[in-house]
Amino acid sequence: MSITPRPRPGNRPGPKPRLTREEIVEAAVEVGVDRLSVAAVADRLGVAPGTLYRYVESLDEIAASAVELVFARTPLPSADRGWRPFLEDEAALAFDLLTRYSGLIQDLGADLATVSGDRLRQIVTILCEAGFSPATAVRVADAVLDTVADGATQTRFVRGPDRGPGDLSEAALAYLATLDEPVRGEVLAIMRDPRGHVLDKVALVLDGVEHRRAAGRDGYAGIS
Repeated sequence: MSITPRPRPGNRPGPKPRLTREEIVEAAVEVGVDRLSVAAVADRLGVAPGTLYRYVESLDEIAASAVELVFARTPLPSADRGWRPFLEDEAALAFDLLTRYSGLIQDLGADLATVSGDRLRQIVTILCEAGFSPATAVRVADAVLDTVADGATQTRFVRGPDRGPGDLSEAALAYLATLDEPVRGEVLAIMRDPRGHVLDKVALVLDGVEHRRAAGRDGYAGIS
């Protein structure tokens, strides 16, 4: 994550307080991104709200950087129980993080590419230590993370930005109305428990991985 200060037009002249952009982002994490405001961050740092604009352009920038920092600091699950429990635990953790901060990520444009890349490298290393080839490790990790990311995006569609876990958005209800039974009932069950649905999809992916490994196949299907 880049934290190089960016100039802001219209900065007032005069001596600047001893403050860095890193400290602002750290304070934002401490405040909590779900309760974030310029005033709250400034209060935690003991400065006037306007002071922050010497180092950042907007609350959006603070929020995006705070989310990136949260993801970067979240440790991977333990791999002591084997590669499959490790990936299942990582899928659950990633889903919870993505859904918790989905509004900030999608609405404020947090750039998680670097964070995701760092996390992917760590996952691939663990899978290689478990006996996967690098090519297969990358594909397995990518398949799991893509499944989770897509599920988190769909969860926000289902719930809407301002609804609780048990509520459905107007868009989701409208979609349900286009379906006939028994499909409607099954889709409704998925919408009521999106986390369980996503983790079940991850389990299906991992079932396929285990099947290939049991058959002595690695890499693409049909190539041993």
